[in-house]
Amino acid sequence: MVKPALEKESSSVEGVHGGKIEKAECTTSLNAAQVLSAVALDQIQLKTPRKRLTKYAILLGYQGKNYFGMQPTIEFHLLNAMHKMGLITEEERKEQSKIYFQRAARTDRGVSAVRQVCSVQLLVDKLLKDDSDQLVDNGPEKLNEHLPKDIRVLAFRRTTPTFHSQKSCDSRTYSYTLPTFAFAELDKLTNSSYRISEEKLKEIDDVLSIFKGTHNFFNYTSKKAHSDDSCKRYIISFKCDKPFLYKDPVRNTDVEFMSIYIKGQSFMMHQIRKMIGMTIAVIRGLAYKSEIQKSFEKQRMDIPKAPGLGLLLEQVHYERYDKKFGKTHALLDRWGDEVEANIRRLRDELIISEILRTECHNDSMMLWLTTLINHDFSCVPEDETDESKSRLRLAAKPKNEIDGSEIDLNCETEVDESEIMEDDASTCINETNQEISTEKQAVA
Repeated sequence: MVKPALEKESSSVEGVHGGKIEKAECTTSLNAAQVLSAVALDQIQLKTPRKRLTKYAILLGYQGKNYFGMQPTIEFHLLNAMHKMGLITEEERKEQSKIYFQRAARTDRGVSAVRQVCSVQLLVDKLLKDDSDQLVDNGPEKLNEHLPKDIRVLAFRRTTPTFHSQKSCDSRTYSYTLPTFAFAELDKLTNSSYRISEEKLKEIDDVLSIFKGTHNFFNYTSKKAHSDDSCKRYIISFKCDKPFLYKDPVRNTDVEFMSIYIKGQSFMMHQIRKMIGMTIAVIRGLAYKSEIQKSFEKQRMDIPKAPGLGLLLEQVHYERYDKKFGKTHALLDRWGDEVEANIRRLRDELIISEILRTECHNDSMMLWLTTLINHDFSCVPEDETDESKSRLRLAAKPKNEIDGSEIDLNCETEVDESEIMEDDASTCINETNQEISTEKQAVA
């Protein structure tokens, strides 16, 4: 019983002859087979080379009037165009995480952009021809054939594998373009004949400078509490640009416009529009300058949100990325003279001209100014009492409403833009300005 087991064991061990150890023949044949299979596998791998992937930065601009923001509508058109061009598969179009697609900044509904940047990872083999990258050379032209006329891809550039358009971004610059009559004094007519003075521009810059630095902007967004650390944002610069005249094609009159530029590390939803709204309220005398500083504190305040039409994403900045990788990769802050010329042309012809034309046609700023009186900037709306109501706002109310026991000053009035003409809106604002001015003189 024991002997067969020993014979079986001896057949699996190496033989010993004259003090030398010899390997069994079956083991030798097995090793040879493994070597042959490894060689064959290497040959197969040489025939099917590994797919090469690379990261790209996409520079694009768009007129946001007809869209619901960068995400999802602008991205939807961009990804569809990339799919039609053969750059991504249908699965990658539906699941952007597979190609590591990211955008540098989100834009709200109706907001435009002139230097938006997206990052994406693509197969590089199909893009190479004669040692040149066809996507960098001809990508924008080919891709624009599949995009709407108000969305334009301006350039492609190769980046480092770790580049992330949002996280690699140092800061963002926006502009807000509006008619200067939004800052009209209480004793001046609020209409297209208004012309802003140098003194008024300095006054606006003084108000804008209060926002500079790091503050808690929870009052300038929605659904966030003062204790939320994400509400702390750093504003680098905030200033007015020179005013300019635009010929209103509807009324055949010159309207004065101006742009306000703001640069910050990052922004929350509605933050810039509310900062503009608060500035206009202070300049027009509906709120005190000190209310801006109070808005950074814990108390919830009712701050108006300016229309989205004039807001434009001007540029996303990559200073640190360019400083670190500028010697091995193309710069992302400066795209070259040819691209920069296309950017300026896109900004002037597609975006700014449409903002000016739409503003003159729809009177969105004029109509919004009529609703400013419905906001209370100095108290918590739900805790409002008669003693806390602003004298400036009460001065604009009819006497019988002021004497009433309950006055709802916190409601937001919905205005049908098609039923209100500029003259009616202007008359309403000017009557309010006159009453407020009279009240101010009485208080003084």
